[in-house]
Amino acid sequence: MQTIPTGINGFDKLVYGGIVQGNSVLIEGVPGAGKTTFGIEFVYRGITEFNEPGIIVTCEELPESLYRDALNLGWDLQALEASNQLRILCTSPEVLNDPEINLIEEVVREVGAKRILVDSISHFRNVISDPILLRRSVYSFCNGLRRLGLTSLLIKERESDGQRDYAFEEYVVDAVIRLENKETPGLHRLRVLEICKTRGQEHIPGKHTFRITEKGIKVFALGAIDINSTATKDGSIVHTGVPGLDDLLRGGLPRGVSVAVAGGSGTGKTVMSLQYLIKGALDYGDKGIFLSLEETPLQLLDNARHFGWDLEALQQHNLIKILYSSLAEMEIDETIISLSEQIQAFGARRVVLDSIYSFISRIDNISVLHEKIYYLVSLLNKLNCTTLLISPAWEVESGGKLEVIHSIVQGSILLKSKMLQNRRVRQVEIYKMRGVNHAMGYHLFEINSSGIQAFPRLGG
Repeated sequence: MQTIPTGINGFDKLVYGGIVQGNSVLIEGVPGAGKTTFGIEFVYRGITEFNEPGIIVTCEELPESLYRDALNLGWDLQALEASNQLRILCTSPEVLNDPEINLIEEVVREVGAKRILVDSISHFRNVISDPILLRRSVYSFCNGLRRLGLTSLLIKERESDGQRDYAFEEYVVDAVIRLENKETPGLHRLRVLEICKTRGQEHIPGKHTFRITEKGIKVFALGAIDINSTATKDGSIVHTGVPGLDDLLRGGLPRGVSVAVAGGSGTGKTVMSLQYLIKGALDYGDKGIFLSLEETPLQLLDNARHFGWDLEALQQHNLIKILYSSLAEMEIDETIISLSEQIQAFGARRVVLDSIYSFISRIDNISVLHEKIYYLVSLLNKLNCTTLLISPAWEVESGGKLEVIHSIVQGSILLKSKMLQNRRVRQVEIYKMRGVNHAMGYHLFEINSSGIQAFPRLGG
C-alpha cells in the first residue's frame, strides 16, 4: 500500500512517513482539541506541498469562518480556490446522503481532488435516528470516498469525556486519531494526540503532545526518537571546574552521564552549575548549554558577574548558549525535543537544566513522570552530554517524584546548608555516582568570590 505524508509537522513520524493513500481517517475529540485545524492543514499541505488538490466539506461553519481562521495560520484558502486547487462545500448531511446528488463526485472531477476533509460526520446522527441505517449510511459514504480515490479525514465530535466509549464509526474507518485538550496541574491545558488504530500500517503507540502554533500544528513525537542506541563512550573524565569536588569524584564525572544536583534554596545549586559550564568552556574547551526554566538570562548573567565570570562574552564567542523557557509556556515533550536539537546544532558537551522541578510540577502521575525523565536522561546520554539536572532537596514533599528522578540518573550530588554554632555551614555529599569509587560522607564547601570550593575530609 502506498502512503502519503500529511505534511503536519511531527505527525508523519508517528506513522512512519504518512497515512495509507485512499484510507478514511476519523479525527475524534472534544471542543477546542484542534480537530478542524488538523483537518484543514491536511488538505492545505496536500495542495501546497504535494500537488494534491483537495475538498473541504463543512456542515456547520460558513466558508467565511474557515477563511478567517485559516488566515490566522498563514493559509490563504481563497487563493487556492481561485487557482482551482481547492473547493469548500457548505452543505448538509441530507445532501451528502442523497444517492441522486453526486456533489462530491462532481467537485472531484472539477479540481482533480485527492484529499478531502468532512466536518463533521457527527451531523449524520441528526438526520438518521435508526442505528442500523446510520451505520450503513456512514459505511456507504466512506466507501464512496474510497471509490473516488480520496484520502479522507472525517471529523467526529466526542460525546463523552469520561470512561472510554467506542462509537461504531471507529470500526467503519481505516484509522482513528483521538485529540484531547486536557487539564494539567496549575493553570494550563495540554493538547494530546493518540493514534488508536491504523488499518494496513504500523504506528507509534501512546499519547503525544502537540501545539497549535502560528504556522499550524506541531506534534512532539517523543516516542519516535531512538533512545536505545548509545553513543560510543571514550571513557574520558569530565572535570567539574569546582576545586575539591573532583577529588571527591576521584578525578571527575564520567563523560556522558546525567547527575542530579539536589538541595534547598540557597545551597549553591545554580552557582555550581554555572561554574561547571564556565570552567568547562574556559579550561577544557567544552561547549555548554544552560536551559533555564526559572531564572531569566539577564538574571543568570548578573549572577555570574558576581563571581567575575563574563558569561556574556562566552556567549558571544559561541562557547556557551543560554536557553530560556518560562514555566507558563513550557511543555515537557517540546522542551526535551528542542533541547536535543539545540545540543546537536551547537555541539554541546556539557548541559545544565535548571530546574527539573518544572517537570515535577506539571505531572501528577508517577508512571508518566518516570517515562518523561527516562526519555530525557536517555537522550542526553545518547548525545554523549555530561548533564547536571538541578533538583529540589529530598526533604521537599513531592509524593515520591524526587525518588523517581534520582533512581534514573547515574549520579546524585546533595548540597546542604545548616546553622552550626551560630554560623552557616554548607556541606556536599556524593550520594551516588555509578562507575566511580567516590568519597563518602559529608564534606564542607563554601561559596566565595571565585565560586564554589569543596574541602574533602581526610579519610572520607
